[in-house]
Amino acid sequence: MALINHTRLQAVLSMSQQHQPQLIRMISTLLADAEKNISQIQSYAQAQQRQELQQTLHKIRGGYATLGAEDLAHISKTLELALEQQQPFSEADLTGFISIYRQSCAALQQEITKLQSDVPPEQAGLDLVQLYYLLRQQDMQACALVQNGQDQLKQLLTTAVADNFSQQVFALNFTAAAVILQPFLPAEHRSNPK
Repeated sequence: MALINHTRLQAVLSMSQQHQPQLIRMISTLLADAEKNISQIQSYAQAQQRQELQQTLHKIRGGYATLGAEDLAHISKTLELALEQQQPFSEADLTGFISIYRQSCAALQQEITKLQSDVPPEQAGLDLVQLYYLLRQQDMQACALVQNGQDQLKQLLTTAVADNFSQQVFALNFTAAAVILQPFLPAEHRSNPK
C-alpha cells in the first residue's frame, strides 16, 4: 500500500480536462475540511459516540480512497470495522489514523499544487470557449469565471470591451455577453450556434 496511489490520483484528475478546475476546487475543499473532521473525530471518540465516529470515518474513507489515499482508506476501514463489531480501539489507533490523515492531506495538496504549476500557460488562463458555451447555456458558472478572470479578460478583449462584457454578465444578460465574446473566439467556434 502507499500513502497516495499516484496512478489512481492521476486517473481521477485526467478523467475530464474540461472539468479539472472544478475537480481541483472540490479536492481543495476536501483538504480544507480535514482539521474540522479531525476535531469531530476526537470529539466523538472522547464522548464514545461510536456510530457518529464510524460515519465520519466512512465519509472520509470514501472521498480519499477515490483520490488514491490507500493508507488512509485502509486504516479508516480497520477502525470502522472495529467500531461496527463493538471492538475496543486505543488512543494510539486514533492517533495513527489522524497522523495518516494529515500526511495524506499534505501529499494530496502537494500533488494539486504541482498539477496547477504544470498547466501550460495557454491552458492556465481563462478559457473563452468554455465561457462562451456557459453563456449560451445560461449557466451561472459564467459569473464566477468572469469574476475570477477580470484581468485576463481585459488582456484578451481590451479594457473597454471587457468592462462592457462584464456588465452584461453581471446583469445576467448572457445572450448579449455571448454576442460580445463571439468575435474573440477561435475561428472554429465563431459560427457554431450551440
